[in-house]
Amino acid sequence: AGEIGPLSADRLGLGSSSEFARLKKEKEEMALILKSQADELARLSGLTGSMRAEISHLKEENGRLMDEVFEAKREMAEKEETFPGRAAAWVEENKAEAARVMTATPETTMESFRLLYREPEGRKMITAIGSFGFKSGQKKDMIASHRVLLRRDPDFTAASYGLASIPEEEPTPPFPLD
Repeated sequence: AGEIGPLSADRLGLGSSSEFARLKKEKEEMALILKSQADELARLSGLTGSMRAEISHLKEENGRLMDEVFEAKREMAEKEETFPGRAAAWVEENKAEAARVMTATPETTMESFRLLYREPEGRKMITAIGSFGFKSGQKKDMIASHRVLLRRDPDFTAASYGLASIPEEEPTPPFPLD
């Protein structure tokens, strides 16, 4: 069935055997073409299957990576949120190290004082330190000037010259100086 025999060829009017051979050859060529197309279709179907598997794998990997990115962003936001508290705790536990860093150079010291001065308690402390330094220097200057005046005038008293007397107490530092 499906084959053209010599009798059928005669009936169809094809007649010659060379014509028959040519048709047979074309039939074989068509069969080869169909077979190669079927093979190619099978190969492409296999490729499609493997591509679908690869796409599925890539989708899974993409989902996993998206989850990792989401988790990394969440962790980063959490770290940013908790950083000031952790930094404050670190400074509290490592005051000497923080002081070394803050006073490493004149520039960093100045910047540190600028930052401290922005805070109300920092401003109070810097003012208290400055006042202590001023009072200490003022007492030393008063002692020196009274000494000079006493050398010039043996009867010198601060009151006789209308000057303030030298305070008995030393200026009190805003924190222990140990």
